[in-house]
Amino acid sequence: MRRERVSDNIYVFTSSLYAQVTASAIVNRGGIIVIDTLPYPEETLMMINFLHKLGKGRIKYLVNTHWHGDHTFGNYLFDDNVQLICHKKCREEILKSSAQTLRASRVKTPEFKNVVIRVPDVIFEDGDMVVHIGDKSVELRLLPGHTPDTTVAYIREDKVLVASDLMMPVPFFVEGDRHQYRNSLKKIMSYSLESVVQGHGEVLLKGEIPKAVNASVRYLDTVEKKVRKIVDKGKPRSALNRITIDQCGRSRLPLNGMVQDLHRINLHNLYDEFMSDKD
Repeated sequence: MRRERVSDNIYVFTSSLYAQVTASAIVNRGGIIVIDTLPYPEETLMMINFLHKLGKGRIKYLVNTHWHGDHTFGNYLFDDNVQLICHKKCREEILKSSAQTLRASRVKTPEFKNVVIRVPDVIFEDGDMVVHIGDKSVELRLLPGHTPDTTVAYIREDKVLVASDLMMPVPFFVEGDRHQYRNSLKKIMSYSLESVVQGHGEVLLKGEIPKAVNASVRYLDTVEKKVRKIVDKGKPRSALNRITIDQCGRSRLPLNGMVQDLHRINLHNLYDEFMSDKD
């Protein structure tokens, strides 16, 4: 696990074991807010132990930005007095899907054998939610696209946005909606920002943010155009292999190359959608 500081009071923890998943912590005299967990129990425990050793107060809140296991499987490792917060849609998805996802994950990952699904108990639904702790305010806002429940967290005093999987080295929308994704990406630019914590990958600094957001929007536009052209011309699914991630404006290198797998899944998802529309 890698740890870095993006401001005096905000830490980002990045998994070394899976897809550079990130979790964040806002440390304040009033206590600590953690945003997301890391995929593997050992890394989440390392994060919790580090925060305890800071001596800055206890962890009061844990926010889940969306239901996926790489961001929520560590919920059970937090003390019972830590309040878990998420959007209503996130809670519904955890209740509906997390147990099945965990069973499937255990087949390939024995490290998950002791994981217990813990469901958030503080829910917000309409509009935004603001969590105050000491002199910090963390604004939670639903920005769907990656998934219907994707939530971002904005720390106003530090101008830091924890963007969850809305911001990744390549957009991934097969469980969400690419139109919502595009709109949500554009809303990021309405914030006053010094840095953005991506759900996977490197922290983006102020000068990098507009370029990264615009590149993600262009990627969505480009893959849609290229796949639609293949379907309209009646070409077979195998023609998707010629649409490389580089041609769509994104690098093939981040996340140890995993972005190429995500890109291929995006293409096949679009192909299925456009073929269905054609029928």
